[in-house]
Amino acid sequence: MVNKIAQKVISVATFAVLARILEPSTFGLFAMAFILIDGFQVLKSFGLDTALIQRKDNIEEASHTAYFIVQIQGFVLFGICFLVAPVAGYFFHNSDVTSIVRALGIIFIFTSFSKIPMTLLTKAMKFDTLALIELVGAVVNSAVAIVIALFSPTVWALVWAYVAKQFVTAVLARRLSGYRVKWQFSKKIAWELLHYGKFMVGLGILCYVSDNMGNIVVGKILGTTMLGYFALAGNIGNFINTHFTFLFSGVMLPAYASLQHDIEEVKRVYLKTTKFVSLISMPFAVGLIFLAKELVLTLYGWKWISIVPLIQLFGVFQLIVPVLACSGALFLGCGHPKYNYYLSLVSLAVKIPALIFLTHQFGLIGAVASGFVTLAIGLPLNISLVRKIITFRWREFLPQFLLSIYCSGAMIAIILGIRWLSAPWNVLDNMLPRLIYVGMISALSLGAYLGSAWLFDRAAAVEVKQLLIRKKL
Repeated sequence: MVNKIAQKVISVATFAVLARILEPSTFGLFAMAFILIDGFQVLKSFGLDTALIQRKDNIEEASHTAYFIVQIQGFVLFGICFLVAPVAGYFFHNSDVTSIVRALGIIFIFTSFSKIPMTLLTKAMKFDTLALIELVGAVVNSAVAIVIALFSPTVWALVWAYVAKQFVTAVLARRLSGYRVKWQFSKKIAWELLHYGKFMVGLGILCYVSDNMGNIVVGKILGTTMLGYFALAGNIGNFINTHFTFLFSGVMLPAYASLQHDIEEVKRVYLKTTKFVSLISMPFAVGLIFLAKELVLTLYGWKWISIVPLIQLFGVFQLIVPVLACSGALFLGCGHPKYNYYLSLVSLAVKIPALIFLTHQFGLIGAVASGFVTLAIGLPLNISLVRKIITFRWREFLPQFLLSIYCSGAMIAIILGIRWLSAPWNVLDNMLPRLIYVGMISALSLGAYLGSAWLFDRAAAVEVKQLLIRKKL
């Protein structure tokens, strides 16, 4: 948690600098190139990493078998990426995309060296080591991007920074994991891993299309500059989903795998983690909804003011999305990867037509709003599949959200109260008063949230505190 928060602070600070150096179209160009890179990232492990985490026996031999498959795949993907890069340039009518994609292709070789060591660290739940690796990578990415942008304010500052991050991550993963490759390969184990992983590959493809369809549609229909706005709004608005949810899934996957034969214990853990995920993620969503304008002006300036309503819509969306992470890790850890696959398939079938139609009709607002259509269909299906694994009553499930709702009400009241009191003074046009105002309103509203948690459910508040600051329970 500390690692993810630190990474986000670094990312926000870095972008606050880069947003004043680079134009919105630069970020749109990078986002265009990354659409193809993300597509190949789906295939970089064939789902062998998840299969290795879920596996119970012959772990060492399985890790060596998986390593050689991933290694070969990394070099193959680099070659394919180099050859098909012109397709991306042709699709977006921008030749610069071709050279950017080819430069980014080298990351597949770097990640092929680090994928299995990182997977074994995850399986062993050595999240302190993983956190260090990721944090160093984030620092390198930010430092390289800012330095290059100061001398050459082009998209290549973003490209070489990302390549440097992946190289450093690969080196640290190999050194800190202690993993040593042995010349062992089992066809039987390879088949078992690939059989489990096939659902992860299918799921990865669906998630890739779902995650990047917005960029594809916005870039094609509205152009590079609008894509730059959309990409930044999505980066801010999806913070909870891409950082906290990813963190949570990584932690809970090996945990559920170790508990999968004790359904009652799985149920207890699922309900409890649902409550904690809601309690921890809710203040971020409320902050996005009610403080979007203040945050954008403070961090990025007036030229980005048009993304405020987009961030607010993402904030509403994020009130619900993080809770779905509880079920995703549950499905994988209990040996049901097909559930995630089927849910993604249905979600994508709804999202694509909704995204295209709403973007044509309402522009960027429509592109973001299409997510609500997908959520309305996917959420009931998600909960029904959870109940196929663990049977629970609604009176057990719904109360898990009451505490976060109470606390959010207190937080909103403080935000609105401060705005009412400060209405006679315009503090958003001057940098220093704006910084003081945003810092004060953020601190007081978060304090109201934490104080309400302590007041309404002291036992839960103490347990969250212990989970965050104690090494062992």
